[in-house]
Amino acid sequence: MTFFSRLQNIGVRTSYPNYVNNKIVLSNLLAFFIIILVALPFTIIAATYAAFLVFIPVLGIVAMSCVWLLNKSGGVYLARILSAVTPLTLAVWFTAYLTSPHTSPPLVMVLICMAFAILPFLVFDIREKPYLIFSAILNFALFLSLGKLSEIFIKEVDVSFISSGFLYQMNYVIAILLAFTIVFMLAFIGYRAELKSQKLIDDNKKQTSELQKSEEVLKQNLDEVQRVQEEEKNRAWVTEGLGRVNNLTRAQNDPDKLSKEVISEVAKYLGANQGAIYLVEKGDTESEEPYMEMKAAFAFGRKKNMSDKVRAGEGLIGQCFLEKDMIFLTEVPENFVKIKSGLGDATPRNIVIVPLLANEEVEGIIEVASFEVLANHKIDYLKKLGESLATSFNLNKVNANTRRLLELSQEQEEQMRSQAEELHQNMEELQATQEEMERKSRETEEQNQQLQQQEEELKQNMEEMSAQAEEMERNMNRMETLQQEMQARENILDETTIISEADLFGNIIYTNNKLSEVSKYSKEEMMGKPHSLFRHPDMPKEIFKSVWNTIQSGKMFRGIIKNRAKDGSVYWVDAVISPVMNENNKPIKYVGVRYVIEEEKIAQQLFDKQLKRMKLK
Repeated sequence: MTFFSRLQNIGVRTSYPNYVNNKIVLSNLLAFFIIILVALPFTIIAATYAAFLVFIPVLGIVAMSCVWLLNKSGGVYLARILSAVTPLTLAVWFTAYLTSPHTSPPLVMVLICMAFAILPFLVFDIREKPYLIFSAILNFALFLSLGKLSEIFIKEVDVSFISSGFLYQMNYVIAILLAFTIVFMLAFIGYRAELKSQKLIDDNKKQTSELQKSEEVLKQNLDEVQRVQEEEKNRAWVTEGLGRVNNLTRAQNDPDKLSKEVISEVAKYLGANQGAIYLVEKGDTESEEPYMEMKAAFAFGRKKNMSDKVRAGEGLIGQCFLEKDMIFLTEVPENFVKIKSGLGDATPRNIVIVPLLANEEVEGIIEVASFEVLANHKIDYLKKLGESLATSFNLNKVNANTRRLLELSQEQEEQMRSQAEELHQNMEELQATQEEMERKSRETEEQNQQLQQQEEELKQNMEEMSAQAEEMERNMNRMETLQQEMQARENILDETTIISEADLFGNIIYTNNKLSEVSKYSKEEMMGKPHSLFRHPDMPKEIFKSVWNTIQSGKMFRGIIKNRAKDGSVYWVDAVISPVMNENNKPIKYVGVRYVIEEEKIAQQLFDKQLKRMKLK
């Protein structure tokens, strides 16, 4: 920073308002120019022509130096009063010595005094009215006393040096320079004020533009937040609907009854006006193709030329079975289907037909009709519902077949017992007949031989039927043993191992009791939620990224995971996660088996080794 820059910034502080700092700078510059243009030249002139007047310009130098000292020490208002009043005071005093009584003061001094008289308007802002008015009034009084003080300060002085010759011209130059300097400063102040105003206007425009941009960004952010909230609301709606249907499937084993409850729940939950469920049934013979039979309906109005049984490729239901894909209609023909009420009937605006797919096999068809076009999240709900219902109906079919086989086995066993009793009764009758025949003559011997032969055949049949009964009993015992073994294994796993299943998006679709026991969440709280529900904040994101990369590629992942329970407690698990692949070698869901590590120290050691192995530590 140069000397001149340091000089003009004496006393400037960031705590002062901007207009005060500007006036401090002007007072510093004014003091400098008065010393250079007035005080020093008049000190030299006085020392040369009127030595007794030297003290007045010297006082001016001292006063202007005091301006800098006062600004430096914080007395900025006193400093500016001194810079505004002192130059005119000393000039009037100096002029009084140079003016004889009853004569006019020298013109050059009048010009200098006029220039000094307007200094208050230079060093004070209009917002500093008390100081400005005080200094201006004082200077006005001093200027009016310019011709009257000569009677007080009477001293014989030769004023020719200032009224003619070179010094006279030089003083004019000084007066004009001083006036120009003051006018220039005033003009400079106006110029800076104009620049500042323009800058404020530009800044205001810029801020207005930025505010408009910020408003647009805020609107976009609000729209995005609303969109995300709407998506989250829709996801929650879908999850809740799937959970309600899953509760029905767990409570009902009969496919027909389950169909009625499900279509009623789905139609009401969707706000649809009509619906039906078709289940795939096998033909009576192996050569006969499977067909679809309507098991349940909600406010169903029968379609034109459509029966309760539908073959593959027959109508939209049959076409959906062949293509294994959803059919979405928004332009429904007039006589295709009607939604009826007590007041009349009307054609729906939207028909959605969704296949119930399990392992790429169609287990059934669900059809929904509505006066309103279903929203995207409702369509998503129907698609996910198709997968869930297909699995449920498939399990119901398996269970129904198992019950049917068991009933058939029991019926055959009962028939065999009945036949055995009949055979035993026949044996008794044969024995009676044999005894009676023995009492007869030899003429009936041939008949006895025939009866003996029949008896042997009956015995052989009895042995064969007894062997069949024993084989059936052994099969029944083996089935009971297998069921007991399966139940024992399931009980052991449920007691010691956490088991869960997730869809392709990581949402929970099955849990065992062990997971509820360890995580403190109920099954209802976990179903449909992502596995991040258990994520502990200490777990690095890279581990979960590795998990997804591994299982999505069709490989099995194993690692130590730190989880957080519902109550905030920590539990460690040795997790094994494996994808379940379809015939195209693509994952259809993920099964996770986790073993709780009771010793936290051991778990932490294993976890640290895992981090080192993954180069995360």
